[in-house]
Amino acid sequence: MKVTVEGPVPLRRGGARCTVQKWYQSAHLDVPAADLSEEQWELVRHLLPQGYRDRVRRSVDAIFAKARTGLPWPHLRGKYGSTSTASKYFTEWAEDGTWAELNSVLADVERVPTPALDLTPPTRIEGRVDPRVILIPGERSRTGS
Repeated sequence: MKVTVEGPVPLRRGGARCTVQKWYQSAHLDVPAADLSEEQWELVRHLLPQGYRDRVRRSVDAIFAKARTGLPWPHLRGKYGSTSTASKYFTEWAEDGTWAELNSVLADVERVPTPALDLTPPTRIEGRVDPRVILIPGERSRTGS
């Protein structure tokens, strides 16, 4: 038997959905389809702490991006800045109910489902069957059963 991996190996390891995606799945919610617009940010900013420059807003957008893509936090750092801050905020907000309230306020925004977890890369399996080991109906096996 020959197994050939024909595509990229998924980034996510361990077979577990990310905690942000788990939150959306357990809340039975889809994820906002894009980063927050100015109008959307104005709706939710009063729920969140004030941060240095736009760190809190970038963290919110990073959390949405993580839920939409399932990418590991380090892969989001280039666009959203400190993902350790975003991760810390998400954990805190998920525990104290802030994240649920934020999503409730944003109930009317366009949303997309969280992606399906696919940890299997495209694979081709080739094999050969030895006809000498195939049983014919009605024949006894070589072991007598």
